[in-house]
Amino acid sequence: MVQRIALILGRILFYSLLLFLLILVIFTLSHDQWLAGLITLVMFVLVLYGGLIRIRIPAYSVVVRNGKVVFFIHDTTVRNRFDFASRGQTIVELPQYGLLDRPYMLEIFTPDGEEGVCSCRLTLNLDYLMNAEAWQRAYDSYVKHQERLSLEVKRLLLASAGRLVCRPVPVQGEEAEQEYLKPMVAELDRGLERVGLRVEEAHCSFAAGTALVRLMAAEQEKVEKKGADAVAAG
Repeated sequence: MVQRIALILGRILFYSLLLFLLILVIFTLSHDQWLAGLITLVMFVLVLYGGLIRIRIPAYSVVVRNGKVVFFIHDTTVRNRFDFASRGQTIVELPQYGLLDRPYMLEIFTPDGEEGVCSCRLTLNLDYLMNAEAWQRAYDSYVKHQERLSLEVKRLLLASAGRLVCRPVPVQGEEAEQEYLKPMVAELDRGLERVGLRVEEAHCSFAAGTALVRLMAAEQEKVEKKGADAVAAG
């Protein structure tokens, strides 16, 4: 919704500026103010080019034709708008998981076999898979879920986390931690493939004891409540 409002306001501002410059060009030329008219005309052409011909494509966008993703744009770039219009292509900006949606938090609890419990609290940084099939899945999931895509990603992560086991093994050092997390990340990646995502970076804080406090984010509460309601209704 915010993106749409920004787009509409940007278009209104552009057309207002274009109309103002056009009126200014006509006024100066009609009053034989040739230098001012020439300067205003150049400004009019530059604004016209910048708003109608040149297009700034944000990072993490996909180019789509007839519902099929043609290619993925990883970095912000500037292109000619008519290159896409002539091919019947549209540009769709996907969520950037390097911004508001990141990091994701997960908690995995496992009995230690000695009347205690151990936990691994995961911090996950996500990014898109770099292949054509994954781009298509990412686009389809965005079209299907829209603003609720973040909750869908969280649901997939929680479903995968339910199949994970936190082994009560003390871990020291970055390399040892990453080796410990490899099977967990692989399981999470299998679930995230449905929306064209992968775990780019994972970190875990370990804890163990006879009782542990569970910390839940608001999104996790919504997802788990939705799952519990579905089970109760079924």
